[in-house]
Amino acid sequence: MEGDLLGTRLVAVVRDEFECDQARLHLDCIFNIVSDDCVLLAEDVIGADAPLRRLVDEYERSSVAGGPRYTLRRAGVEFSAYLQEAGFHILPVSRDMSLNYACNVLNLGDSNILCCHAEMARQLVRCPHFHGEVEFVDISAVTSMYGALHCSSQPVCRSPRGDL
Repeated sequence: MEGDLLGTRLVAVVRDEFECDQARLHLDCIFNIVSDDCVLLAEDVIGADAPLRRLVDEYERSSVAGGPRYTLRRAGVEFSAYLQEAGFHILPVSRDMSLNYACNVLNLGDSNILCCHAEMARQLVRCPHFHGEVEFVDISAVTSMYGALHCSSQPVCRSPRGDL
């Protein structure tokens, strides 16, 4: 954030203080954005009283002498409340499904989703709040090594001229 490499006005840092489990250590194991207003979220982290809840610290960029700077705007906001306040519909994902990479989808943009969990792919297609395309991809060889689609991808940004 100090180098302004993120380029956004707000940055939300999601903290795991209550579960700290290797199987769901990374955010993409319990959460993912599937469209402009719809997200996947493990149901056992939803709610202020959920024993495995996640907390959000939000930072805001402001212009100060010497360049942009991020400052803490608020801290310890329960994650699902933060998402709902931001206008997202939450599609709850069972613990078993989240442990089997149901949240670990790859959003290719414009709500075009690659999903390696067949039941999650079906739920997304049926969800009235999701208006996109879902493609199921069997990558069981990868998931057997503790990773999935989102984990095994790397975004590339190109300038309008085509160079990196």
